[in-house]
Amino acid sequence: MNGMTEQLDTTAAQSTLPPVLTIAGSDSSGGAGIQADLKTMLANRVFGMSAITAITAQNTMGVTGVQNITPDMVAAQIDAVYTDIPPAAVKIGMVSSAELICTIADRLEAHHARHIVLDPVMVATSGAKLIDDDAITALTERLFPLAEVITPNIPETEVLLDLIAHRGASLDPAKWAEDTDRESTRIVSDTAMEDAGRTVSEHYGCAVLVKGGHGVADASDLLYADGVATWIHGVRVDNPNTHGTGCTLSSAIASNLAKGEALPDAIRHAKDYLTGALGAQLNLGHGSGPMDHAWHWR
Repeated sequence: MNGMTEQLDTTAAQSTLPPVLTIAGSDSSGGAGIQADLKTMLANRVFGMSAITAITAQNTMGVTGVQNITPDMVAAQIDAVYTDIPPAAVKIGMVSSAELICTIADRLEAHHARHIVLDPVMVATSGAKLIDDDAITALTERLFPLAEVITPNIPETEVLLDLIAHRGASLDPAKWAEDTDRESTRIVSDTAMEDAGRTVSEHYGCAVLVKGGHGVADASDLLYADGVATWIHGVRVDNPNTHGTGCTLSSAIASNLAKGEALPDAIRHAKDYLTGALGAQLNLGHGSGPMDHAWHWR
């Protein structure tokens, strides 16, 4: 117009999204870790950011290599995010060393992080421990107190109960284990899940979501928060491809907390999202494959 380039006024079109930070490892096959977290956050309408703690070479059949990122670099990633786009919520996934865990705790404390959702990845489905005792100690002593909620599955909750018992707390074996030949604690009923959630929550001072996916009946979870036990009911989806379910659920919870939802609602909506991702029956790879994180756009 009159020899001048017309400028488009974009003021009315500007918008914002709740920013959410994931602190976790990278999964080269895309089904879990940072990749699953960012897909979940996009699908749940928040802006995902990341601080990568490790690089893995893995696929649906297993992990063939792991290289941890240095603590200084992890700290730099967290600081870079907080000094420009402060997260409204944080999801923490698997961190394998005590030094990294302490670094993460230091930086989150320094930035007064809020709405921290911690997925305490400690044992594999087979029951094998994935992190050493020093890392477990650092996890429970440094990160648990910062978390709004931790999301252990049943095997991980059993590990936490054993830790509590080994530190001198009194646990009634009749509440936990029907198998008297087993030395460690075992959760075998809904009542045991409620008692476990209460025990872990009271001991570590944070809300606990005991995930029931490893149970034998339905896939309901037990939330114990502020002295109240709340069942988050779910249906078991017949799908062998479950790679990244824990990452996905915890990232969806953090996303919903960032949008201002109360914790029980954030968990219910996250569980609905996960159920839909499993129900889409995506089938990729030769092992336990990933889910369809964009299922509701198909």
